[in-house]
Amino acid sequence: MATGIVRIAIEREGQLPLLTLFDQSQPLEEIIRREVCAKWSLPIPEQYAFQYSDFNCYITEENRADIKNGTVLKLVLSPAKLAQEIYDKLQSNPDDKKTVLSQLANISEDLTFAGEFIKRNGLGCIISMLEGKPESPENLAFALKAFQELMEHPNVSWDILTLPFIKNLSIFVNKKSLADPTVLKRCLSILESIVSNSPALHPLVEREVIFESVVHHLHSGNQDIQLNAVALINSMFMRADPINRQQFAERLSKTGVRQSLLNNVIRANKEVKSEMAHQLYVYQAMIFSLLNDKIKMKGNPLNQNLNESLDILRKVAFESDMVAMHGGRPLSQAGNQSKDFKRLGFVNIDSPVMDFSDSPPGLLPMHAMIYFSKKHQDQYIKVVMENLSRGDECECPFAQSSIALTKMLCEILKITGEPPSETSDEYYPIFFTTDNAFEEFFCICIQLVNRTWREMRATSGDFNRVMAVVKEQIVRSLGERHSTMDQYKNYVSNLGFTQILKLMQQEFHERTMLELQAPPVVELRQQILPELKNIVRQQRLEQLKEGRLFDKGGKRHVRDKFWFCRLSPNLKFLHYGDCEEGQTPALEALQNKLPIAGIKQLLVGKDYPHAKDIKDWKKLHHLFFSLEYERDDKTEYLNFIAPNPNVFAIWVDGISTLLNKEMPSKEAQEDLETLLNMEMKLRLLDLENISIPESPPAIPPEPPNYDFVYNF
Repeated sequence: MATGIVRIAIEREGQLPLLTLFDQSQPLEEIIRREVCAKWSLPIPEQYAFQYSDFNCYITEENRADIKNGTVLKLVLSPAKLAQEIYDKLQSNPDDKKTVLSQLANISEDLTFAGEFIKRNGLGCIISMLEGKPESPENLAFALKAFQELMEHPNVSWDILTLPFIKNLSIFVNKKSLADPTVLKRCLSILESIVSNSPALHPLVEREVIFESVVHHLHSGNQDIQLNAVALINSMFMRADPINRQQFAERLSKTGVRQSLLNNVIRANKEVKSEMAHQLYVYQAMIFSLLNDKIKMKGNPLNQNLNESLDILRKVAFESDMVAMHGGRPLSQAGNQSKDFKRLGFVNIDSPVMDFSDSPPGLLPMHAMIYFSKKHQDQYIKVVMENLSRGDECECPFAQSSIALTKMLCEILKITGEPPSETSDEYYPIFFTTDNAFEEFFCICIQLVNRTWREMRATSGDFNRVMAVVKEQIVRSLGERHSTMDQYKNYVSNLGFTQILKLMQQEFHERTMLELQAPPVVELRQQILPELKNIVRQQRLEQLKEGRLFDKGGKRHVRDKFWFCRLSPNLKFLHYGDCEEGQTPALEALQNKLPIAGIKQLLVGKDYPHAKDIKDWKKLHHLFFSLEYERDDKTEYLNFIAPNPNVFAIWVDGISTLLNKEMPSKEAQEDLETLLNMEMKLRLLDLENISIPESPPAIPPEPPNYDFVYNF
């Protein structure tokens, strides 16, 4: 079959399906006229177009390339013809208005139709309908859906809407009684789109919509209504003027939005779907964004509030009544403030304000420390006093670690001053359990820093290492998605340094094993295996060249006699002879020699000749090996008793290598595996965090010719 021609089927109501060839090189109008309308005797071919049989999508010159063999199309009215018919029917206010609106709602998702309908002022017709007297719930639901689909057209602006339109939609949102669920969810969705896409109309929505009514819809059992309600709240939150955003947050707190989300969405006995998870993430991100002002603000010695906050930290730690119970200094003995700031862990003890000169985290650490000292005073004093008891070198500097921890938490929770991600769904239930989520989280984590410092027995030089471990503890614990702060606190408290170390080592091992099982890596292992085997063999032969002292064993009168054996440098002879214990005779001093070529076989273990003549042979037989050879047509044996299993393995491997056989010992396999893993890790260092494909890339086709020209 020629290129660009596919076999398809074409359907039409009242006609038998038509099997035909679809030529991609022919214009669509020509195919409709010649291949379809002519065969079915349909007049005016210009009024028809193709759609896919299973969904409303017109075939156009832009998307016709998607048609493949076996595709089923249907012949329908063209977008222009259908748009005109629907528009005319809506203008005449027909009795079957519900059917017309239903058809419009279904077909409006197609951009080609939407463009034709909008050209005929169809969108204005729908807007007028929604501005007028209320329709039946069914008609209204279809009209709202059609409106939403038409507004997706790229050439339409949300600014064309009017106050009556917004008022009519707000009526359904503000109703105390139960409105039609389909109508309500579409009204909420459209109002959210207006807030997001029209700065001019955003204030009108805020004025007409009763905020408490939107919050009330979070209690609905309908997940779509809940989703659109929280989306509207988030959109209003995001579009709020930066100056008024804090006031909006206070409004959220007063109306119980956080508690409603926690009880009716997060803790409801229903799965939180991806779209709702994204909206929860956006809400969480917007709440955290309220901290951006503190993050951007740097320490200034003239900042009176900052100086007062520093004084509060110092007094709570060293001059409060509670300190006396811990053996602290009473108020009447208040001394040098610089010394106090040093004990609190500040770097610039003469002007601790300057410790907050970096942004991020700006003054957010000070805000968090003040919260910790006021809301959890016992724990604050305990942390400070415990650090003081460790001595200067082992002390965990509270202020310095608080600043580093706050910066770390901003990175983990993505508090960067940037708008929320449009795709992320990374929300954490614990941050919906309290109005001071970040501050409470900080209080848990700063105690974790102190505990981990103690477990690691850290000194001042280990500061960065401790913070790296703490980050691992925090991130892993967040991944468990606990329901309450107490659950999170208990979990992260039990996830100590030792356990983190084990988990990291286990994951590294699993990741390494997974990488080593990838087909390209397995192939590489096979390629370098022979070279590494030769290295192990060479190591064994070097051991044989150095030689070894062996016990003769056997009879009582030779029990304390020894003999020495070593391999010649040319690997052709084994030289051996008697010697005293502790001696290492030279090669020339060993008068006996056995040609390697004359060795018939290597015998080990129970095959060792005269094994039973040796005392305790059952316990020692795993150290026996013997070389069988012929001399003067007589079979003889050179018997060895290795002093330990390691020597046995080296000599058996070495002799097997000389006999051109595989090394049999497990020690040889372990050495080979160690070398192989080390070599693979070295070769894969540059591929860290890069996924290795299962198969190599396809080989490109050969060029039409090899007449390459290079211009140097």
